[in-house]
Amino acid sequence: MKKMLIQTFCCLILIFVFSVAEKSMIPEIQRGTEAVLEYMSTGLTEEDIKSAVVQTSELLTSYGEPIDKKYDGHETLVYAVGAGKVTAVGENEEIGKYIRITHGNKAESLYGNLKTVKVTTQNNVKKGQIIGIYSEEAGKDFYYSLKEF
Repeated sequence: MKKMLIQTFCCLILIFVFSVAEKSMIPEIQRGTEAVLEYMSTGLTEEDIKSAVVQTSELLTSYGEPIDKKYDGHETLVYAVGAGKVTAVGENEEIGKYIRITHGNKAESLYGNLKTVKVTTQNNVKKGQIIGIYSEEAGKDFYYSLKEF
């Protein structure tokens, strides 16, 4: 019976995680979901599961959105999702013009297929600072990734 209650609790957590994911542009939400599923299969306690949920929600709230939510499909500003240092600015065939920002020793964000870059390597940036412009004119989707260390 207790195991069934814990599994029910985990399912509710998954529903919560997926509902947050729909409102968020953070692809790493999958990692939080995988952690909850792993907890379900290992027989850990309810406190362990609650800890995973807290860690997942901290990930969701500690970083901002990389582009304006009012994006109209033509051109939009690109924002730093967290404070950090610009570690690379460049261009390649896969993601076009790009910016890489390291957020202390916690994470790294990468923004690609940009029309304009408004920062240079070694710049310090603040959360929400404009770092570039994305335009759909080039025919490529905006590229964004966030990796935690």
